[in-house]
Amino acid sequence: METREEETLCQVLDCTQGRICITLPQGWQRLSDEILARKFPYRTTPQEVFSNTQAEQIITFSLLEKQLQENQVYTAAREIQRVISHIYPESIREQARMIRIQAGAAGIFAFITGGIREDAYHSIFILPVDEKMLLGSFHLPEGQAESGRKTRMDIMRSIELLNAQKNTEAYKNL
Repeated sequence: METREEETLCQVLDCTQGRICITLPQGWQRLSDEILARKFPYRTTPQEVFSNTQAEQIITFSLLEKQLQENQVYTAAREIQRVISHIYPESIREQARMIRIQAGAAGIFAFITGGIREDAYHSIFILPVDEKMLLGSFHLPEGQAESGRKTRMDIMRSIELLNAQKNTEAYKNL
C-alpha cells in the first residue's frame, strides 16, 4: 500500500493476525530486541513496539483477550484513567474522551510520570477490534508533548482495520 512521501508504508501489526495496519512517520521502525529490553524491562512487554530513530518517542500496541464492545470504549478509557490517577495522583494531562479515527471510535487520555532527566508523557488509547481490546500507548519526554500529540494523532488516524468489523455504532454517535 503506497502512502504519502513523508510516511512509511503501512505496517501490519502481527499481534492482530493481519487485521490492523498502521502508517508510521518516516524513519519510525520496530524496536530492536536490545532496545526493547532496556525500555521495557518487565516480564510482560507490549506485543508491538515502534519508535522514532532516537527511540525517544515510542508507540505500542497489544491486542488483549479482554472483551470490548463499541459502546464500552469511553467507560473503559475512563476506568483505566481512574486506575492511573490512583497510582500517580495529579498526573492526568488529557481527560478520557472518545475520538473519531479511520478505524472507528477510540478512547484516549494522557498522563505524566517522573523521569530521571525529564518527566515522561504517556498517552493511552483503546479501540475494539473484533470485540477485543486493542490497547495502545504513546510515550515521549514531556518537553515534546505538544508536537508529540500531533504525531500520536497522525498514527492513530492511520489505523486501518483490514479484516475486522469497524465499530460503526460508536463512530456514528461521535
